[in-house]
Amino acid sequence: MKVLNIEDISALKAKTIVTVGMFDGLHLGHRHLIARLMKLSGSGGLDPVVVTFDRHPRLVMDPSAQMTLLSTGEERLRQLDECGVPTVALVHFTPDTASLSACMFTRQFLCGRLNMHTLLLGYDNRFGSRIDNDFDRLPNLASELGFDICRDEAVVLNGVEVSSTKIRHALLQGDLTTANAMLGVPYSLEGTVMHGRHVGSGIGFPTANIKPDDPLKLLPMPGVYAVRAYVDGCSYMAMANLGSQPTFNQQQQVLEVHVIDFEGDLYGRSVRVEFIKRIRDIKTFDSTESLVSQLAHDKEMISNAIKP
Repeated sequence: MKVLNIEDISALKAKTIVTVGMFDGLHLGHRHLIARLMKLSGSGGLDPVVVTFDRHPRLVMDPSAQMTLLSTGEERLRQLDECGVPTVALVHFTPDTASLSACMFTRQFLCGRLNMHTLLLGYDNRFGSRIDNDFDRLPNLASELGFDICRDEAVVLNGVEVSSTKIRHALLQGDLTTANAMLGVPYSLEGTVMHGRHVGSGIGFPTANIKPDDPLKLLPMPGVYAVRAYVDGCSYMAMANLGSQPTFNQQQQVLEVHVIDFEGDLYGRSVRVEFIKRIRDIKTFDSTESLVSQLAHDKEMISNAIKP
């Protein structure tokens, strides 16, 4: 997949079909849109291009906002590549970019640099300045500049339209069933294993203290989870404690992962964690023995929840 900085493109020669979006999480709605982009590009003899942003626009327009991301920039590009997108045009989002109206952005970048013949919009897709809002005038611009506009339909799951907002809400409620169904894949995060308090090692359940690579990455509701851990491309069953450790008077929110049947040193290594099922809430135990008994029970549940 080619990743181009849209500001560096003088002008593409081939005619293109373009879709624009943040694609946070790359859920089923996004995947449907991209599949249609690829289909229309083939039938129309057009080069498909996905236009996305190097940071979430809300982080620029409202820096004080408590914003979390379903996917980091690196994850998003990898997911687009896995969907077969041949070209991504990356927009460096700044206050100047935010000031561009939809028609100005389309004229300057989509038509001026990407040689756009067709604009494919998601069912609720909008872009451009909120202050200078001329998005509804895009059909007039299309007539002037000679490009077509198509809209994709919503993807509905169990009577609910799939969206990044609904996925965030589900994750924060610990509803992995809904979140993973809307994503089409298990929700995951990547991080580096850091030194922790070594409590797990002392009770027979050594854990990897994982620090997410991006501090803006959304963490699901605190709890104990059945997860898959990927180390050097190998998959392992694992159980994760996300949140505090009240039994040991540890209130800091951490992600501790016990990788089942893994042998070796994980410190300093990168681990990807896929959240499969929420097992229970975090509890306070009156003794270490009670905690160990619960962890053994959790491990058995996790072994039944995760298929090899």
